[in-house]
Amino acid sequence: MEDRDESETAASRWEGVREERQASDAAALADDLGRVHLETIDDRRLRARVDSIVDHDESTVRVWYELPHGVRVSEDFEKPIPWSDRFAFARLVADLGYSASSVDCIEGESLTLERTVDDRWRAEIPPRHRPDPHEVAQAMGETSALTIVGLGTTLLYLVLLFVVALGNASLTAAIGTVVLLCIAMVLLVRVR
Repeated sequence: MEDRDESETAASRWEGVREERQASDAAALADDLGRVHLETIDDRRLRARVDSIVDHDESTVRVWYELPHGVRVSEDFEKPIPWSDRFAFARLVADLGYSASSVDCIEGESLTLERTVDDRWRAEIPPRHRPDPHEVAQAMGETSALTIVGLGTTLLYLVLLFVVALGNASLTAAIGTVVLLCIAMVLLVRVR
C-alpha cells in the first residue's frame, strides 16, 4: 500500500510539473508563432527588422536581422566600394529609402527576408535599376563591331545593286541605290 501511495504521489507530482511546464511553454510558443504568423508573407518569406550593421572587415558588411520571434540571424554583404547599385548592400539601403551617408538609419527598419534552400535567411534585394557603366561600355564595344560589319555588308550589297541597276539601264533603281548608299555611309560614320 505504501509503495502504491509513493508511486501515486510521485506520478501526481510529475504530472503537476509537466502540466505547468507545458502550459508555460505552450503560451510562449503561441506568442512566438503568433508574431511569426503576423509577419509571414508566404511559405518562404517573412518581414523582419534590421537589428544592427557591423563593419565586419575591409570587404564585408554584416547585417543582423531580428526575426519576429526574437531570433537573430546575420547576412554578409560585399562592402560597396565604390558606392554603386552593382552591390547588393547598396541596393538594399536604397530600397529602404536611404543613401550611403545614412546607412546607420536602416537599423530598426523592416524588410522582407527569404528562407534559402540551405535554411538561411537572406534579404530580398531589388534588382539593379541601371546597368554598370563599364558593362555598358563593353557591350557597346562589342555591338559597335557587329554593327560595323553589318553596315559594311549592307554597303557592299548596295554597291552591287547599283552596278546591276546601271547594267540594266534602270535610272530609278540606280538613283534609289545611291540614296540608300549615302544613308548607309552616314550611319557607318556615326557608329565609328
